[in-house]
Formats: sequence, structure tokens, C-alpha cells
Amino acid sequence: MTTVHRPGASDVMVSGASGRLPGQWPAIPTPEELRAQLLRERARRELTLGSIRASFEEQPSANAVRAAARRWIADVLATAEDVAKRKMERST
Repeated sequence: MTTVHRPGASDVMVSGASGRLPGQWPAIPTPEELRAQLLRERARRELTLGSIRASFEEQPSANAVRAAARRWIADVLATAEDVAKRKMERST
């Protein structure tokens, strides 16, 4: 909890980085904000998959493509585990 000093008002305790009062619901995004978020996520996914496909195309054989795929999978899973671990540490 953090105390926020507001000029002309009493101090208010807010929760974490969200800046919300305890028990306060998060703001509901507008349809335009949701669409923009969806487009950003889709673009990021397409760029990432394009990069992975380019890596596969550079491989000299089918076996090399499969080996590269296994390396990509291992790297993605390791990254996910690292991020999940840090999120668990922050939440405790």
C-alpha cells in the first residue's frame, strides 16, 4: 500500500502500481481500447511467428528445421518459466 498526497484532500492509501483504492474495481476499457490492444497483440504475434518462420527457412534440411523448432520450443518454455517465477515472487 502506498500513501498518495493530494493537495486540498486527505491522504489516500492506494494499492500497488495500479493506483486504485482498496476494493475499487479496475476501469473498464472502451471498445476502441480493446480493439487497439487486440491489434497490438496480433501484430506482435505475427512478427514473432514471421521471425521463427524465417529461422526455419534458413535451415538446410527437414531435420535441421525440426531441430530448430525444438530449440525454439525450449527457449519459449524457459522464458515463460522465468516470467512466471518472477510474477510469483512479486505477488508474495
